[in-house]
Amino acid sequence: MANQFALEIVTPENIFYNDQVEMVIMRTTKGDRAILKDHIPFVAGLVEGQLRIKKDGKFKEGKISGGFITVTKEKTTILTEAASWDGEVSKETI
Repeated sequence: MANQFALEIVTPENIFYNDQVEMVIMRTTKGDRAILKDHIPFVAGLVEGQLRIKKDGKFKEGKISGGFITVTKEKTTILTEAASWDGEVSKETI
């Protein structure tokens, strides 16, 4: 628990994810980026693609439609138009 930080993933419809995690990996406009606890503050644009969240030593994978990430001392926030977990059917495909 000591190596965890707050992660929030927000879409226009809802808060997709809000929990303490060990790591989050996503693709920024400059390449793949992994965020761990005590990462330096930064802001980056995100591209559509894979999202990986590590919690309790296990990865959960999903997809995001791009957006922005902000990392502060208090928490990491991802703002995106759409997010889904792998294996879920999104509203756009129905």
